[in-house]
Amino acid sequence: MPRKKCDAPSYRYHVSGQAVVTFDAKNYYLGTYDSPESKARYYALLNEYHANGMCIPEQRDSQPATITIRVVCAEYREYIKQRYAAAPKEIHRLNSLCSLLELEYGELPATEFGPRRLAEVREILVATGNCRTYVNRLVRCIRAIFRHAISRELCGVDVLVRLETLEPLRAGQTQAPESDPVRLVNLDDVRATAKFLSPMLSAMIRIQASTGMRPSELCSIRPAEIHERPDGVWMYRPAKHKTSHRGKSKAVPLVGDARLALEPFLIRAPDAFCFSPRESMAWYQAQKARTTPLNHGNSTGTNRKKDPKRQPGEKYNAGSYRQAITRAAKRAKVEHWFPYQLRHVAATEVRKALGVESAQALLGHSRADMTQHYAQVSEEKAIEAAYSAPSLAPRLESASG
Repeated sequence: MPRKKCDAPSYRYHVSGQAVVTFDAKNYYLGTYDSPESKARYYALLNEYHANGMCIPEQRDSQPATITIRVVCAEYREYIKQRYAAAPKEIHRLNSLCSLLELEYGELPATEFGPRRLAEVREILVATGNCRTYVNRLVRCIRAIFRHAISRELCGVDVLVRLETLEPLRAGQTQAPESDPVRLVNLDDVRATAKFLSPMLSAMIRIQASTGMRPSELCSIRPAEIHERPDGVWMYRPAKHKTSHRGKSKAVPLVGDARLALEPFLIRAPDAFCFSPRESMAWYQAQKARTTPLNHGNSTGTNRKKDPKRQPGEKYNAGSYRQAITRAAKRAKVEHWFPYQLRHVAATEVRKALGVESAQALLGHSRADMTQHYAQVSEEKAIEAAYSAPSLAPRLESASG
């Protein structure tokens, strides 16, 4: 049987700073929490609820208090805790954006936030030194905040329609700097860097250069996710990847040098990560020469402080993998490079040899235009195409006649 309705739904605090009460699974915002106005609205709603037979009339507005930008941002902060639970950097980015909106327009009614105010926020983002493409991305995030507010019935669709009329920043038409294109890393620099890396990290850069995997995918390889096809080809099928939340699968072929590099690290539990910072740290410690005789002084490692926050983890992540490469490149005295450049190298070489469709398949892109962003067109291909282009020059025979 259905649960009995509550006679007096509770007056509660909302993360936005407002008071809220729920009738028939619908929230009613009352104004600033613990204020006389909000309590008056609560009692008025409660009287109306009882007078209408334990029900609120359908035509009753669910937001008697003005919905401000602060309320919209508070709702969005709660939403992204679940939506981006596996992406803490994205949560931090969106929370910072909400803080900016609250600082500038926190008490402004959400219905009054239009394209002109969005342009003002954009100018702040430009003034803080963000590049043009990143500013455009953050503006799209602001629109997403209001799109979520519409889904929560905090404002009308017309707010989003007005915000979408603001055109993105165009190259050459703004003071925002352009982002630097990703350069192709010199493979000789990669080889020089590998000499200062542990065997595990050296294997990781070999695998990434051969497969074009994202750093996060590379760091998460487990033996259980390596499958052998009937023809003997190894396929890495990660359970979680960048587009897994969209229901898309990912399969990375491990052949040639990638397979040879990975094979020694598969001898472990099926669910264990193949690449462990603890193992790399143990290797680095073993390489350090001990000058004190073994029968003198402390044994190796006994005088090291055991700070739990600084102990190596069970797996590398994109940040620790990049940091290890940065330090090794500095010791090798080569130009600074980062793991994503290996992905660009793989994409460029495959596209040059087999075309953009093959590069798209290797990188796991859904759209070819994303692959175009990664795989740079080689000058050799451009020169070859130029020789094949038609010519309008007059023929020699006609000129001599």
